[in-house]
Amino acid sequence: MQRDITRRLRQIAPQIFWGCLVSYFAFHAVQGDRGVVAWLQMRQQLAQLDQQLDAAQHERMILERQVALMRPQSLDPDMLDEQVRRVLGFTDARDRVEFYDADARIRAPGLDDGAPDAPAGDVLDVLPPQEPVTR
Repeated sequence: MQRDITRRLRQIAPQIFWGCLVSYFAFHAVQGDRGVVAWLQMRQQLAQLDQQLDAAQHERMILERQVALMRPQSLDPDMLDEQVRRVLGFTDARDRVEFYDADARIRAPGLDDGAPDAPAGDVLDVLPPQEPVTR
């Protein structure tokens, strides 16, 4: 009986060995540092970095265009005026500046105080209603 067990073990031992060896390499081909899972993660990371690169290139193009408009050879008065107003907070004497509470609920023009609030997305009426001009 022991001879029979020994003979059968000698017959299946190489198959067990090769099966374990193939399993080891298959596992590391999928889960290893350079396996399929790592490859998929790298592709996903590459796609995200490509999107970031596209956004950065677009932003750079916009900034280069703005810088080109501010060069002495091609100074655009509108661009200069916009930069002065935005950065320094200056306004022209002819400008009308109106302040409103940004946190206040926006109401549709013409609603009285008892009416329900207007749905989001309505415009804020900052100018008072004007009388018709007769000449």
